[in-house]
Amino acid sequence: MTTRSITAILAAATFAAAVPSIAAPDAPPKPAAEMANLKAFDGSWNCEGKSEASPFGPAGTNKGTVRSHSDLGGYWQSGMVKSSMAGMPGAMEGMFHMTYDPGTKQYVMLWVDNMGAYSHETASGWEGNKIVFTGDMAMGGKKMTVRDTFTKGADGSLTHAWEGQIEGKWTPLGSETCKKQPPAAKN
Repeated sequence: MTTRSITAILAAATFAAAVPSIAAPDAPPKPAAEMANLKAFDGSWNCEGKSEASPFGPAGTNKGTVRSHSDLGGYWQSGMVKSSMAGMPGAMEGMFHMTYDPGTKQYVMLWVDNMGAYSHETASGWEGNKIVFTGDMAMGGKKMTVRDTFTKGADGSLTHAWEGQIEGKWTPLGSETCKKQPPAAKN
């Protein structure tokens, strides 16, 4: 064995002793228990609402659908949104992904859409029937601090209101009420 080989072996042994073991666990990790709180978003939804004039587009009424489900081993709640708005050419399509980060003890929501918008928002959790996500959104070279509030209705509906900080104050950008579609009959 050469001196170089002995030096390499000693260096590797020293490094291995200094770095904690990253051995695979005996069982795969499980999603945080808090992920169960996002089950309220599960299902297929029909939505109707309105958008206010903003730096992101004109005012108008909108209709859409949302399909949401537990995803990626239960670590994420993922959904697809499709919406059309009076006065806007083409439909808006977007995807959201929500999870719970046990390190920060926050829910995280990521958004991307076919208009080039993206956002990253966090929430501390449900307070009664509401969960409020706040963070930053960018679209078309414009950035804005945004807030998305989801409210569970007594009838099983979900209301979604979105706001942005414009000139230092929260400004409503739109709202919609979504009603869950009944599950499809199995033959």
